[in-house]
Amino acid sequence: MIFFLLRLFLFLIGIIFLTLFLISFGYLINLIYFSDTKLIHHLFNNYEKCSEDFVITNKDLCEKIVTTYWMIVILIASLVISFITLFPVFIMRKKNDKHSSKSQKR
Repeated sequence: MIFFLLRLFLFLIGIIFLTLFLISFGYLINLIYFSDTKLIHHLFNNYEKCSEDFVITNKDLCEKIVTTYWMIVILIASLVISFITLFPVFIMRKKNDKHSSKSQKR
């Protein structure tokens, strides 16, 4: 019973973070490619228009750039967590399972 509950818990956590990954991936694609401003040219640059002096004039652009950076962080973190939690679900077996590698060697 504990084995089943552990598998179920890992599966639910993995599915939640995989869903979060897919939603943030869709939002990131929408933000980068289907936005009014072309963000692809502004990403990962030392962009000086978002400094404290120009933040008021370029507020919308700076917010989109920062949102894009955070979406990338959420993408990477949710993908790693979903992989860590879903991978053991599919390879976990009980010790007395007939398909385990120890029972095949006997």
